[in-house]
Amino acid sequence: MTASTRWFGWITLVTVLHMSEQLMFGLQELQTLKRFIAAYDGWFRSADVATVVLVTMTATLIFLAIFCILAGNRARFVALVCLDTLALGEIHHLIETAYAGHYTPGTVTAIPYVICGVLFLMALIRERRAEKVAGEVAASMAICRAA
Repeated sequence: MTASTRWFGWITLVTVLHMSEQLMFGLQELQTLKRFIAAYDGWFRSADVATVVLVTMTATLIFLAIFCILAGNRARFVALVCLDTLALGEIHHLIETAYAGHYTPGTVTAIPYVICGVLFLMALIRERRAEKVAGEVAASMAICRAA
């Protein structure tokens, strides 16, 4: 198992813990999301059409990410970095807590979330560099054999 796979597994576990923390102690983010969705729905004649478009875009992004991961190389790297922005973005809980001057729901698990996100990104970069070096070595060996 690669380091990036292991860190992605940890991010998955922390996601469950993070959502559980927010379910137990407050869903302030949900209110913010509801305001965004209400504004988004206003762009369409019908909330049903807005929902179908949103679901279609979300499914397309998920399948695109899976396709890129399966394709490997640079596409895998880009897809996983994009997914990692979800973990890194949880730093907003730490900023909110610092601004509020007291605990806000999601802060406790945001700390390991962001740490795992940073370690995942570092592992992805190391693995991508190793892939590039391996590719360059393979190309050099192919040239030598051809000569």
